[in-house]
Amino acid sequence: MKGKLLALLTLILLLCAACGQGEAGREADYLLYFVASQGGHGPALDTEPYSGTAEPDPESLLTALLAGPSREGLVSPFPRGVTLQRWEWDQDQANNLQVWLSEQYSGLADISLTMADYCVALTLGQLEGVESVEIISEGHTANYRSHQRLRPEEAVLADQGDRAGK
Repeated sequence: MKGKLLALLTLILLLCAACGQGEAGREADYLLYFVASQGGHGPALDTEPYSGTAEPDPESLLTALLAGPSREGLVSPFPRGVTLQRWEWDQDQANNLQVWLSEQYSGLADISLTMADYCVALTLGQLEGVESVEIISEGHTANYRSHQRLRPEEAVLADQGDRAGK
């Protein structure tokens, strides 16, 4: 089961591509990651600029992320009603940010969980000092993840062929 999930995760992450620019081609300081809703082939994740404070903290980025996208073509990966309960720095693991989400998050599984996890990890990974994110719902981490500390760099955000042409 873990092997199939890991293979599926790898496949999805290979298909992921994230837009690194905000609206009208300007570079955004912070981006919110969402699922791209276009049909067919293309990126699994896409972004929209964060429009809050210039130097957000984890709570303000997560609040904006959980509120959902405003840009057409993006959808929230989170079940209806998911809320942030709290966040804190891990006392045992330096640069690991622990995030507690409401019980609705624990209803995610398989690729839906993977997509939601990496929307959180990629969004929070832009903050100074965040090297990994651990997501906890109903007091527990999902025991069917291959690992609990999610690192933004684990997500392959562009097809290797795209990099060769640039």
